[in-house]
Amino acid sequence: MSTPSPIEILAEAAERGLTLGVKQPHTLTVQPANRCPKDFADVLTQHKPRLLVLLQLAFTIAYSDALGETIIFAENEDTKTALVAAGAEPFSIYTKDELRILVAQNRAKPFLPDELHKLHEAKRRFNGTVTP
Repeated sequence: MSTPSPIEILAEAAERGLTLGVKQPHTLTVQPANRCPKDFADVLTQHKPRLLVLLQLAFTIAYSDALGETIIFAENEDTKTALVAAGAEPFSIYTKDELRILVAQNRAKPFLPDELHKLHEAKRRFNGTVTP
């Protein structure tokens, strides 16, 4: 059995209806704690140092109905790099700068769902970024 990445652990926590957080200085929190089974608590304990680092970054994971998959919104390129190191796919991460470009474009001419799919697929195939 392979070791799960921190991103996979966050996804599993979400699937279980759990929210992970950080209480300074070095405490990993789980809400609601009473719904965290012992086997998953053991996984969290085993990966606590990596999770604590990840949970202090500025990012949001969301499911996109338009794309039909999970994407990540990240503060900046450094956060993106850390998320990739934690197991996220680079194409699934949109930085704040990329979002600014997409929002501006959408204001000028709203995206059609097919156009969003094409953009996302191009990002995936070419390991690209959104630029002006």
